[in-house]
Amino acid sequence: MITLYDMGPVPKLPGNMGTSPNVRKVIFTLNYKKLPFTLVPLNLEFIEPTAKSLGASPTTTYPDGSPKYTVPFIHDSTTGKAISDSQVITEYLDATYPDTPVVISKETRVLQSVFIETISNKLMGLVPILYTKATSDEMREARKKQKFNPYAHVMDSELTAEQEKEIWENVRKEFEPLESYYTNNQLFIMGDRPVYADLCFAAFGSVVKFACGDESEEWKEMSSWVGGRIGRVVEEVLKYKKV
Repeated sequence: MITLYDMGPVPKLPGNMGTSPNVRKVIFTLNYKKLPFTLVPLNLEFIEPTAKSLGASPTTTYPDGSPKYTVPFIHDSTTGKAISDSQVITEYLDATYPDTPVVISKETRVLQSVFIETISNKLMGLVPILYTKATSDEMREARKKQKFNPYAHVMDSELTAEQEKEIWENVRKEFEPLESYYTNNQLFIMGDRPVYADLCFAAFGSVVKFACGDESEEWKEMSSWVGGRIGRVVEEVLKYKKV
């Protein structure tokens, strides 16, 4: 059995969909591969000691050079291995469970990485709007106690309606060039079946769907971007249910 570790929980988000979009990438991958797993939410202060106890590696460093442990990380009881970082986890799943659909092939790895980084960078513009909606009060309080808080600049900011409108419009324009990645009306980046880049696309897009709500103007707006692909990709990927 695979145990997947997330931060949280955030009560208003679906329990089986994770809090962190990076964790959601792994959830969508596991669902697509039809691999059973257990999702374990951790308070922020327990992420590092839990990762260390399992032998999961740090994924980056703090500004002072000390190791930083982040979600997602997994423990696979079948192999006894602990793996961290969503893409590294996905490559591990491809290699360890070859009878499941491969989502990061050697031939497409670089292209997918470029696409994922592009999406991630473009969506950072929405952080000032979405941060409060996608987190809990407890999580925000825990962030304030961190030595290095990556969200300090948005935690107490209050945006006017006009400022939010401007942010949404700027991010929408940033997404327009993504249509060039697709051929004709294809839904997924590589054709008729999803690969890791599509699962990441859905993970990022679903932040708005889950945090703001299905019927929210924010989700209706974002669903129409990239020729309507964001909404369609999210809904298609959500059809792959947890085993």
